[in-house]
Amino acid sequence: MFCSARLSANPNELHRKFSLTYDSSIANYLVFGDLHGRVLPAFALVNRYQHDFQIQLDGLLQVGDLGYFPDTTRLDSASRQHAARDPLELGISEFNTTQLAACRFFQNLDPLLRLYFIAGNHEDHELLLRHRRSRDSAWPVDDFHRLWCIDDGRIVTLPSGLRVAGLWGIDGDAPKARRIRSPRIRIDAVAACSLCDEPSFDVLLTHESPRDAIQMDSGSLEISTIIESRQPQFAFFGHYHSAGRLADCEFGRTRLFWLSGLEFQHRGSCAEPMCVGLLSQTGTEYEFRYLPNDWLADFTLHNWRHWLK
Repeated sequence: MFCSARLSANPNELHRKFSLTYDSSIANYLVFGDLHGRVLPAFALVNRYQHDFQIQLDGLLQVGDLGYFPDTTRLDSASRQHAARDPLELGISEFNTTQLAACRFFQNLDPLLRLYFIAGNHEDHELLLRHRRSRDSAWPVDDFHRLWCIDDGRIVTLPSGLRVAGLWGIDGDAPKARRIRSPRIRIDAVAACSLCDEPSFDVLLTHESPRDAIQMDSGSLEISTIIESRQPQFAFFGHYHSAGRLADCEFGRTRLFWLSGLEFQHRGSCAEPMCVGLLSQTGTEYEFRYLPNDWLADFTLHNWRHWLK
């Protein structure tokens, strides 16, 4: 696993380490962990990233718990409690054309730069499904058409040719599974089986981990089976607060990465280490690296809005 903590804060050194010169033959995606409403901060981070590294991103991926609650009267109990302490939990409500700051920002951002996400356990699943287009594997769920939900058990092919599969929800069957109050947030066995029947895809996005990947007797056997049978290049997930025992697990050729949430609760209210990384695709070659901790330390709760310009 790449250790971003060893990278220097010197911008020139970061450029050299990451080799981030623009090349149209390379497709670059940032992959985010849980956002819980902090979606505009994520786009602000994208804007700063492209500015600092002079690189053009082709898209964004996210592993669920986007915090999709456009109607704040429909928050689940956990999100309501967190929102009482931190209004950023309600950030999806800014993704509409009545918000002047968001309108100005997206007018100046590449119109093709989209965030593709799957549903976790803290979303308004009913409203997500109201946007569903029956024949499409992904559909927009906001006024700006920047947030695209990948359908449960489906694959979306991005303009670069990258094939991204999505599986919604969390596990409810493991001995240490979290108690599930709503059936919709449980992993759908039919959706999981449909991905096992697919011939191939490059990236698997899930919110939940494979079984035993974080701690013994937790996680999803369905996700383990998908990875074992399809062997995508990468699998990304969030949901948990640490990487657990991931380094001790083997997944064949698939490289599996846990992503922390972007919560601005790290030292100095900065972005958390391992909350976002760069996925690069050159033909059939792929690479993923977490963004440098030193760079993330300069992106904070207090300055992120500076990059909405």
